[in-house]
Amino acid sequence: MKGSYNITLLTPIGPEKGTIFLNTEGEKLSGILKILGNEKEFTGVVKGNSIEFTSELKKLVKKIPFTAKCTVNGDTLEGYIDSQFGEIKIIGKKA
Repeated sequence: MKGSYNITLLTPIGPEKGTIFLNTEGEKLSGILKILGNEKEFTGVVKGNSIEFTSELKKLVKKIPFTAKCTVNGDTLEGYIDSQFGEIKIIGKKA
């Protein structure tokens, strides 16, 4: 699970590409999300092969808080980001 993943957010206005770096220590998760011109550090939790974290992205002058819930199976990351704009699917492959 540890390492970098090339990710894609499947937004209503088209796919947005980025990267996410995951670091785990037991059930503790930390990392860096780089997408939509943002680079945000985050912390969260690990439960088996599932991860969950909250953060926020800045788009233009608006801050958008979100919660991400993903599953990591081998080299594949898949899940969704839940924000005020609804759920956005996220997919990724280990870099």
